[in-house]
Amino acid sequence: MPCKLCEEKPVWKFTNQRNLCSRCFVEYFEKKVKSTIRKYKIPVNKIKGNSLKADVINNIIKGLPERKGKVSLDNLDNISNSIFYTVMHGDKKDLQILKIKNQPLYFLSNKEILLYAKIKRIKGKIEENRKLIEINNFIQKIEEKNPDIRQNVVNALNNSI
Repeated sequence: MPCKLCEEKPVWKFTNQRNLCSRCFVEYFEKKVKSTIRKYKIPVNKIKGNSLKADVINNIIKGLPERKGKVSLDNLDNISNSIFYTVMHGDKKDLQILKIKNQPLYFLSNKEILLYAKIKRIKGKIEENRKLIEINNFIQKIEEKNPDIRQNVVNALNNSI
């Protein structure tokens, strides 16, 4: 099934069966990051460091008005892993710190970040938190039957606390 918007070969398929070609995916990804930045008043400044996520954010924020502050590179996968870990091993009060704050990639998965980087020819890999590898493997098994599990977990957190 071709891209819903321009009839090109798709590179991304949403769980609702909507497909996007590479050009439309880049537009979707950048729009999602920029709307997260606007909605949550996230600082916009160049991120120093050699990481794929930093390079992706720096690529997207070019030309945006600068707003100083610390930016976190956590994304949907990091946050959902941390939520599961906290529920299983920590104090539920710790969940409050996992709510969105200065994280422009908060609603984007590692798969989406990697695809964006590939399309834009940004080199690098995503570093994994060793403490959360078992949790991540557990969630990946759930994703086979419920591809939206990470988004559902993060939404539940943001709607409940």
